[in-house]
Amino acid sequence: MRRSRSLKRELIYSFLTIAFFSIVILGSLQIYQLSSLIKENQKSQAEATKYLSDYIGNYILEHKKIIQTEALHIQEAFESGDHDRIQKQLKDIKSNFTGFVNLYVGDSKGQSMVFYPEVYTNGERRENLNFNDRSYYKELLKTRSTVISPVFHGRGGTNTLLVTIVSPILNGEGEMIGYVLGALDLNALGEHIKNRSFGEEGYALVIDQEKNVIVSPFVDTRKELVNLTHSDIVQKSEKTHKGQGSGFIKLEDPPGKVFATFEKINTLDWTVWINKPTEAITNAYKNAVILIIVFFLLTAIMLVFVSFFLTNRLEKTIRHLLSYIKDYTKDFKEKRSLTKKIQGPQEMKELFFHFNQMIDEVEKNRRGLMKLNKELEGRVQERTAILQNKNLELKAVNKLITSVSTDKDLAHFIQHCLREIKPFMDYSIHVFFQDLAVTNERIYSKQNLLDYLKEHMRGVQQHIEPIVIEKNHKGFLIVDLPSDQLITASDQEFLNTFAGSLAVMLQNKFLFETIRHKHAVLKAVLESMSEGLMLVNNQKEVEYINEFFLNVVSNDQEYKLANLDDVFRRFSKLFDIDKEELFAFFTDEKGDLKLEYKQKPKKPKYYILHKFSVMLDDAIIGEGLLLRDITKEEEIDTLKNNLISLASHEFKTPITNIKGSVETLLRSDVEWDPDFKLELLEGVHEDIERIQHLVSDWMDISKIESGSLYIERNMIVADPQIRKSIEQIPLALREDAIFHYHNHLGVDFTFYADKLRVQQVLVNLFTNALRYNDAKVKKIDITLDRDDDFITISISDNGIGISADHVTNIFNRFYQVDVTATRRTGGTGLGLAICAGIMEAHEGRIEVTSEVGKGSTFTLFFPVLKGSE
Repeated sequence: MRRSRSLKRELIYSFLTIAFFSIVILGSLQIYQLSSLIKENQKSQAEATKYLSDYIGNYILEHKKIIQTEALHIQEAFESGDHDRIQKQLKDIKSNFTGFVNLYVGDSKGQSMVFYPEVYTNGERRENLNFNDRSYYKELLKTRSTVISPVFHGRGGTNTLLVTIVSPILNGEGEMIGYVLGALDLNALGEHIKNRSFGEEGYALVIDQEKNVIVSPFVDTRKELVNLTHSDIVQKSEKTHKGQGSGFIKLEDPPGKVFATFEKINTLDWTVWINKPTEAITNAYKNAVILIIVFFLLTAIMLVFVSFFLTNRLEKTIRHLLSYIKDYTKDFKEKRSLTKKIQGPQEMKELFFHFNQMIDEVEKNRRGLMKLNKELEGRVQERTAILQNKNLELKAVNKLITSVSTDKDLAHFIQHCLREIKPFMDYSIHVFFQDLAVTNERIYSKQNLLDYLKEHMRGVQQHIEPIVIEKNHKGFLIVDLPSDQLITASDQEFLNTFAGSLAVMLQNKFLFETIRHKHAVLKAVLESMSEGLMLVNNQKEVEYINEFFLNVVSNDQEYKLANLDDVFRRFSKLFDIDKEELFAFFTDEKGDLKLEYKQKPKKPKYYILHKFSVMLDDAIIGEGLLLRDITKEEEIDTLKNNLISLASHEFKTPITNIKGSVETLLRSDVEWDPDFKLELLEGVHEDIERIQHLVSDWMDISKIESGSLYIERNMIVADPQIRKSIEQIPLALREDAIFHYHNHLGVDFTFYADKLRVQQVLVNLFTNALRYNDAKVKKIDITLDRDDDFITISISDNGIGISADHVTNIFNRFYQVDVTATRRTGGTGLGLAICAGIMEAHEGRIEVTSEVGKGSTFTLFFPVLKGSE
């Protein structure tokens, strides 16, 4: 366990902590002020750099304007050759602008003609010079505008650092006829800049466009011309494209780290730097930190001494008080009064006085509490006995509470309650409810109350408590009492409670059974629906889904739908529908949704999805999804469309032909040849037969669909029927065909069928075999045979065949393998459907096997009926 510190040590630590945080806060403020001051100095340094760059730029620009002005004013004197006038003007310029060392006026070839002064600074007389080899003169010839040269040392006995300003003299046609050149002394400018103050240890550096030093405290520009192209300070400015900047740079010559600010003179392409050693900046930080540390140490030492002095005085007084309390406690335990007087400050004496009064009050209250405690113990014992009895009653009632969802019927439910209550009661209890009488051991049904009391009561008296649930549901709790047994008031109260609890349990049992029955009925109705239903709550969780809905969305796979997100993902994966359209449906932006499987089954299935809100007392408690199979509606719709399309297509041609032929025959202005009339009438007859054939097909398919197709079965001979069927094929179709008939059952074999309907089926199959045949020699093989309990007639051809995708659908109404507008033959698509209907009416069937490019085989199965043999 951690040892507690003394009061003296706690006070010393508290004083030191307060001093430490105070010094830290003051030091932080001091450092912040120093930081702000340094930033202000850096800002001032940048402003000084800007000012110096503007000063240098204005100084050079002023002398440049003098040279440009002289070039304009000297034109007339230059063209007239008045050299005296020119020299006088140069002398005036030199007198007013002492910064010029030399002034020259020359011709367009670079040869100087007039100059001033006429002697160098060392006393030697000047001579005319030719400047055509100078770089700045070559640039003048190229640009024909004023040029400022890079810095250089003067010629002819001068060590002055110069920069030349040369401006062209132009004639009236804008041609250069001469120049004015002024050599400007930069040493005087450098001395002026060096004499300026740039803060503690700060200095200026100026370089020209070729990175030559113009001003530097570390370079004597009178003796040498230094280039700083590869120096760190120039590289820093080259990386900055803004024309100005600042930062800390480590220099090699002179060695050291500086804070530098620079500004570019855009008119000259010169750069001005002001550098200040970092030590001059950081010294203030270091001095402030050292001062704070020293101040903290001195303060800490002083606080230790002060705290020792103060805590010693406080500790002495507190120890005195503690000693008194110990003595007082000891005397109190020994039941002696404390007679010792306390010495100390007035405040301590008052504290002792009030402390004595408090002890007396505590003793008085203690005696009162002990008396009350004895009284309370008696009451608690009495209440405990009552609570124990109540506890037994509660245990009994708790045993009575039985789940109403049990499968027990009403009588066994009451008996179960009596058995649960038996350990808590010594009485013989009977429950009479409706026409049931129940005890712990037996159940009696169809009883009358009075008869039951006479027959089964053994005691001399009975105590009866009513069990009231509703008007139609009443009963009694009967206690059979022997002559030597009485019911106490507490037992009577318990029996009343038991009767009430039993009434509540029975009421709940009735309600549960009613709800369970309604729930079972509702579930049976929902599960037997021919439509899918799913219910979700307001949290989008699935509450119910019936078997139809589950079968559709599972698609023969086990799939669990927990919430609406699962339904969305399953529908997106299973059905051919756009996700945005599905999302719009679930967010109530779209109404009913039509669904079709992505993986098309052999028989297409279509569904319509409808969403609705589930309401309870005008509040929405969820929503439901209703999934309805609309495959039949889609098929009917498709059939309707096919019927309309086929009717318009198949009827149009013969009706048009009939109309044309009749209109031709009705013309009174023409006398037609009898043969031509006969030909037209035969065409009309063929078209009428075609229409009649279409109507017959539609009537047959209608009879097949309604189940009213009548067949008249008789014993017929197979061979003549097959031969007659071949003869009924149009001659144009069968004239180039070869028929092979194979009879495996005998020449006179007969079977039980409708002769006309069999011919109708065979003619249809023969016609299809010939129409859909591209072979040079069309072959049809007809085979009569027997397969178990069926007579079979197989028709095989060498036609184009039927693909596997179409084989399963060719017996559907209006189905055509070739549905293009340019199909090779006409037709309604009802022929094979009628064939299948006729075979079903014979209690047989029709089957097909086919291979594309090789042909097809259709087999008719006629059942061998009892007695037909």
